[in-house]
Formats: sequence, C-alpha cells, structure tokens
Amino acid sequence: MPDSPIENSALPASLTAPDAVPHAFAASDRRGFLTRLAGLAAMGSALPLAACGGGTEDQAALRFVNATVDYATADFWVGSETAISGLANGGTASGYGSEDSGTLQVALHAAGSSSAVFSASRDFAADSYTSVIAYGSLATSLTFRFLDESNAAAASGSFNVRAFHAAPSLGALDVYITNTSSLSGLSPTLSVSTSGELSSFVTLTAGTYRIRITKTGDQSSVLYDYTAGLTVSGTTVLTLAIVPRSSGSLPNIAALPEQNSPLVLVNALA
Repeated sequence: MPDSPIENSALPASLTAPDAVPHAFAASDRRGFLTRLAGLAAMGSALPLAACGGGTEDQAALRFVNATVDYATADFWVGSETAISGLANGGTASGYGSEDSGTLQVALHAAGSSSAVFSASRDFAADSYTSVIAYGSLATSLTFRFLDESNAAAASGSFNVRAFHAAPSLGALDVYITNTSSLSGLSPTLSVSTSGELSSFVTLTAGTYRIRITKTGDQSSVLYDYTAGLTVSGTTVLTLAIVPRSSGSLPNIAALPEQNSPLVLVNALA
C-alpha cells in the first residue's frame, strides 16, 4: 500500500485542508463497481484514508471528476451502466471503484439522462489507478483527461506536484505554492498556458502552503487564493486540477493525490 497523503486522527499526516469540501456521491447499483472510500468526513475535517489496492489482479481502479462548466451535476457511465450518479461540478471527485480491466467506454451524461453527452474508449490495465476528469463546455467542446496514477512516490520529506488546466474560460495561468503573504519577487511554481494542458512535476519540501493562481505574468491579477493552507507530507504525488466553479468566473482546485482520497480546495475569493 502506498503512503497515504490523507490525515485522519491517528493516521499518518500528509494532505489536509481546513475548509476542503469532501464529495458525497451516490453509489451505483452496477455489478463490478465497488466504492472504495472508507467514509466521508464532515466539512472542515480531513478526508479519511482511502482503501488500498486496485482490486483483484484483473481489476482497474477508476475515480471521476466533474470539471465541466455546463453540468452542475453529472452521471458517469462505464459501458452500458451508470457508475457514478449526481456528481457535482466545481471540482468534486468520486472515490475509487473497481472495473474489469481492458478496453472500456466511459461516458458523461447529464444527471438522470440515458443519453451520453460525450464518450471515449480507453484501455485500463489490471491493478491500475486512473483519475478520469471531464472538462470543457458545450461552447468549447467537452472531453476527458485520463490521469494514469503510476508515478513513483516522491522522496521522504518532499512531495511532487503538477497542475492541470481545466478552466476553458481562463487563459494562461501561473500557480504559486508558497508560505509567504506576498508574491513580489517570486517566480511561479507551475505554469499552464491553455485549457487541457498538464504541467510537469516540480518537487517541494513537505509542509503547509498557501496556493494562489494569477494570470500569467501578472501577479496583481489573482484569480484564486487558498488562504487556509494545504498541508502535504513526504512521498505524496499530487495533481492540482484547476476547474470552473459552479457559479462565478473564478476557479476552484481539485487536489488529487495519487491512489488516495481527493479534496476540493475552495477559492477564498468571491
């Protein structure tokens, strides 16, 4: 089992956020999709430890993120059956579930609809973990990004972090992961130039960080500010998905630690 980046009382500390919003999702009745979250913490608490393993050797573990603009809630289907129902946008994610490995068709549906808005086929290896992010809009096209969670753990005392740009109304972005109040004189930790771009990883020292996003090259144009502080422990591999909120023009962040439970980091700005 990988080191967990989720803090829960006596469990090893790694990824905590005081005002993160956990996702409460509707479990599917489909055979072969078994929800893996150990439970849900109340708002203001750390999320619990996710269960280990991708299932039996012929299973693949999938989780879903609704980063769409147009669908306040959406259903995700695998093959001909519903896998996750009523997943809210704004960066919420499901827990991991098991599917038979091999080539699978994944589809996004408006909540309650039997008609797919968008679908794609992909091969999922046995004992693999994948985050499936639905993003985009009806105006700019909808698509999936499949994040294969097979990256090597970061070194002890460090974590690896990257950004995924899933906010089509925003242009080029700089991401600052700092423990300072001012951005003056600092270089961006990460940069993404357009929606759909996934940055390379950078390595940071484990600790507690404030996260801000600005327009590229303009530190005065802050679009996102997470002031509560995100605490990340050593060995964590983390993707920060920059996603549209359900209302307003400013983004949220879906924090997706590989093979562990997600957090929604709610924008402190109006």
